[in-house]
Amino acid sequence: MPHVMVNNKKCTGCHMCELACSAWHEGVYRPSVARLAIEVNPSAARVRGRTCLQTACAKCEEVCPTGAIKREKILVKAEGLEPVAGWVLRVDEALCDDCGLCYEACPQGVIREHPVRKVAFKCDLCDGDPQCVAFCQNPNVLAVDVRQSKAEKAGSPT
Repeated sequence: MPHVMVNNKKCTGCHMCELACSAWHEGVYRPSVARLAIEVNPSAARVRGRTCLQTACAKCEEVCPTGAIKREKILVKAEGLEPVAGWVLRVDEALCDDCGLCYEACPQGVIREHPVRKVAFKCDLCDGDPQCVAFCQNPNVLAVDVRQSKAEKAGSPT
């Protein structure tokens, strides 16, 4: 169940990860269309990163009435680690009717309506090469958790 993890204690809130994500997926530097979120509260000196837990959570997949959220096996190339095969949840925009059930079900609040296309969008680990991790200036902030469940090691998506 590979997914991106944010070390909230070391993150400075520079938003470089959001810029890299939006540039890779959308071709623009716009955090509002990034697939992860970094919330900065300067008055409390607190930074909180929110990322998709992929198949470790999968509440969005469970509630999708059209089957638009699907599991797909990918090869994740994490910095300093051997490539690892794992499952990612992807939104098939052609099947998404923007009903909003997945937005409500997501405990992280990271699957939401795309502001232009009016369909659900979420992290897909950049096809196995997470740009947020690649472009983060602090190597101690972002990492890919590559631990796998027993089902994933056996080749089953659930």
